[in-house]
Amino acid sequence: MSPYVPPRSCSGSVTGVPGRAKVFVRALSSPDPDEIPCGCLVFSGIDDPGNRLIRYANHYFYEQFGFAAGGLVGSPLSGLLTKASTVIFDAYVVPTVLHEGRCSEVLLELQTPTGSKCPVVVNARRHSADRTLIVLSLFDTTQRDTLYQELVETRRRLEEKATILQHLSTTDELTGLLNRRELHKRAAIMLAEARRYETSVAVLVVDIDHFKELNDTLGHAGGDKILAELGKRFREQGRLTDIVARYGGEEFVFVVPKMDEFCVWRFAQRLHKIASEVRVPGKVLTVSIGISLSHPRDDLLYEVLFMRADKALYAAKAAGRNRSLIFDFDA
Repeated sequence: MSPYVPPRSCSGSVTGVPGRAKVFVRALSSPDPDEIPCGCLVFSGIDDPGNRLIRYANHYFYEQFGFAAGGLVGSPLSGLLTKASTVIFDAYVVPTVLHEGRCSEVLLELQTPTGSKCPVVVNARRHSADRTLIVLSLFDTTQRDTLYQELVETRRRLEEKATILQHLSTTDELTGLLNRRELHKRAAIMLAEARRYETSVAVLVVDIDHFKELNDTLGHAGGDKILAELGKRFREQGRLTDIVARYGGEEFVFVVPKMDEFCVWRFAQRLHKIASEVRVPGKVLTVSIGISLSHPRDDLLYEVLFMRADKALYAAKAAGRNRSLIFDFDA
């Protein structure tokens, strides 16, 4: 079997163009395959998967992928591809070329002489003069794949940082609960859904009793430790649908959907118990709680419910602290 010899750019003549210009015009119109900056292969056996032999490889292919010059002619094409790429080539590339005349931009892997795998993008078409041959162009995508992996990793890091920034912008640093801004945002959404589905919402404002005295006795670090521990226990108490936030200082807020007066009262009693379980040197921690309720078909804003709960909280403190009061319109 004689090797396939591609047409050269300097063969033939270009009429009407004198001297050296002929060579230049021919180079533009019909470039030498060895001068093309990509790998080029020609193989036969288009209809015989077991007898697909390489008939030609250009110099760029040999140099780029590390093969000995001329060493591939007559060797099976399957020996050049990895097993997975051979399956793709036989099952997709060749049938596509037979049906459509060409196949574009398929990612395959070459098996190099060193045993390493090299990713390549392959374009294939039937030879224009000899329809029993297929011409392949192969572009080494190692650098592109490396760049792609770097971009993927950069994107992952950016998404990770965005998640951290999102967390920092919506949570209280000390307790890990929602901060005041996120509380207002989510409470407004919950109230809108409650109006739509005609369900109730309860707002509870919880304040640690005599917290200033605790700070004076234990110091700010001791006070922060109490806030962090209570915040952790409050977060564990809340349901997935509940909003639990630190409003500021020693004040916490719960916004709880689908609660009637009896349920919210029991919920408040659990919060009192949770607070009493936080260890404080020399005393039992207590809280005062103000509660307000929106009823089905109420058209109340969160700000109104919070204001009512806050008034109930001050009434609870005025009544002796360590208690819960529900906002009373007649009070």
